[in-house]
Amino acid sequence: MSRKAQAAMEYLMTYGWAILIVIIVAAALYALGIFDPSTWTGPRATGFTGIGMPATGAWQVNTNATNNFQVNLANNLPSRINVTNATTVYVGTTLCTNVLVDNNALDTVLAQPVGIGNSFTLKATCLGMTQGSSYTADITVVYDNLDTGMDAFRETGTLTGKVS
Repeated sequence: MSRKAQAAMEYLMTYGWAILIVIIVAAALYALGIFDPSTWTGPRATGFTGIGMPATGAWQVNTNATNNFQVNLANNLPSRINVTNATTVYVGTTLCTNVLVDNNALDTVLAQPVGIGNSFTLKATCLGMTQGSSYTADITVVYDNLDTGMDAFRETGTLTGKVS
């Protein structure tokens, strides 16, 4: 019986050391940031099928207190547009406030048409951002087509990156 016990104990010790080594390696990889998604998140844009996707680097989220979200969009439509609403700007689960288009509040933007090929800047205040963390920003822009007279077109898109 003692030989069986010794064999069982050797078996448990061998696997115990192997499990301990795996735990130490996993802890070292975690400390190096391997399992942090912000390490691997690069800037990426999707959506914006009508007005056109912003170029890589045309948006940022930083940790400033006001207007810390900014994206430059261009009117790639064959007609002039007027941005009338952009209230659903989310960064993660945070609803951003104080949305501005070209530094104008949305109720004053009606006098600011965006010509064909021209760009406009969308800014918002998003609180609670942590520098270095990754984010996903969901944006909905509502605009009127000034050349056709049709209104309430919706553009949605998603931007990802790291908080600077």
